[in-house]
Amino acid sequence: FAEKSVTSAEAKQGRILSINEELIAFDQTGEINRRAMALGHYLRQERERAIVRGVTDADVSNGKYVYRPDGVGTSLYQTDGSHRNWIGSGNTTSTGFATAMPLEDWTDVETALHYRATEVRDDRIDGESRPVIAPAKVVLVPEGLRGTARSIVNSTEVTVVNESGEMSMANPFGGMLQVLSSPFIDEQGGSAGKDWYLGDFKRQFVWTEIWPVQTFLQRSESEAAFERDVVLRVKARYFGGISAVDTVYVTKVDGE
Repeated sequence: FAEKSVTSAEAKQGRILSINEELIAFDQTGEINRRAMALGHYLRQERERAIVRGVTDADVSNGKYVYRPDGVGTSLYQTDGSHRNWIGSGNTTSTGFATAMPLEDWTDVETALHYRATEVRDDRIDGESRPVIAPAKVVLVPEGLRGTARSIVNSTEVTVVNESGEMSMANPFGGMLQVLSSPFIDEQGGSAGKDWYLGDFKRQFVWTEIWPVQTFLQRSESEAAFERDVVLRVKARYFGGISAVDTVYVTKVDGE
């Protein structure tokens, strides 16, 4: 039993768009002006992408870590299962959960919850470790699995087949989970298009914000207008970053 800490990391991101007098004169549709006004929207998309890539630990191979215990960056979802947040191939810590588990029906969610109930332990107490009370609230999937996930969570009934025959019963997960999906997971390619995540994301991740997304306008009275005929400049920026403060609240499931 010892004190643990993690560090956060933030980055400043932004864009500046300069529009000169000629562009405005030849733009008969107003498209240039609309795109300038949409600069903040594009930056918000970049922030969402940064969050999704952080949650999925997509940039660990490039040395960009979302989990930094004691200031040392490390992979969040260790495939040997040592962080108690991985179901899939290579899990030598929880050998009963060492195979891939594609998201196909409600039994897959049940298996993931069973893993969280039996294998995720709290070692921050004296004596024998105990289960972590962290009810799953969200299932995060790539867009390619959104329909499957929504069907699992929102269907009113499920069918169970056993030796006695076929039986229909109320969906045990009806209203229990929120389904979130993002094309920024599909974008990662490879096995990321089949992997899925289950847990309480707000307890595992924090967004540290120095500046929110901000948009600034500089009109024709600027010095650039006199020197380069710039009639409008738009700047959008934010300063922040996502970090994992723990490992046990979100489970990654190997989907293939």
